[in-house]
Amino acid sequence: MSSPRTRLAVVVAALALATPLAVNSAEAATADFADASVSSAAAAPAYTAAEVLAGVKKNSTTANKVNSKPHINTMTRSQNVNVYQVATGVYAYSSSLAVDDDGSDPDNDPDHQDETTFQDSNGKQLAAHHVPFYVLGDDCWDRKSPCPHFFYKEHGIKGRQFALMFYKSKVIGAIFGDTQTGNSQTTSDNDSRELGEASVKAASSLGIPSSGTSGGVDNGVTVVIFSGASWIVNGSNANLNANAQAMVQKALDTLGASMKP
Repeated sequence: MSSPRTRLAVVVAALALATPLAVNSAEAATADFADASVSSAAAAPAYTAAEVLAGVKKNSTTANKVNSKPHINTMTRSQNVNVYQVATGVYAYSSSLAVDDDGSDPDNDPDHQDETTFQDSNGKQLAAHHVPFYVLGDDCWDRKSPCPHFFYKEHGIKGRQFALMFYKSKVIGAIFGDTQTGNSQTTSDNDSRELGEASVKAASSLGIPSSGTSGGVDNGVTVVIFSGASWIVNGSNANLNANAQAMVQKALDTLGASMKP
């Protein structure tokens, strides 16, 4: 038979073992709750392209217009394109899509140029057939500050700046890759007041005829630019497209939440 001293030692030892088990159980319950919260957040409905585009159109009001003089629609030449700040640091316009085939990819377009205004992270000219990029004016056509037209340098926008591009039921990610002719350039009849040009890859990804000589569409394309350093897309010509597409849902959710009433 065990002595009273032995029985007491056994009880103490049992309590010592039970206490960590109770603490561990509490920690496990807390961890399970945290995991459930994360899972719940992850399972929250994401914003769709249609929802975000509807919000962009709703916020494209006179009160939110950035330019005081209208831009030129590249395809139609009509001066009817405006830029709106649809959320903090987010700028949107709707226009044509004229096809830009400039850059390191060869193209039989007689107006093809081997260079783009901005380059990939390795310093290589952008490849218009592989990288979806959009085009903005090279300078302030009016030579004034602030510019009566939307001038990207006044709004925290730099090369390879991310944007969402919408057309009909599609949305893609794109980067700021090239610019329209500035005041000091004479390479074409274009000028920096124009909006509505994007690369071969952007056009084909949106389901728009992508020939640099016969492609494009007159209207219906909406470009939504996210300013700031955190929205710069890095990478080479080989992976810039994939890197931009990987940011699409984040951009939709960020913009959708910021425009939610």
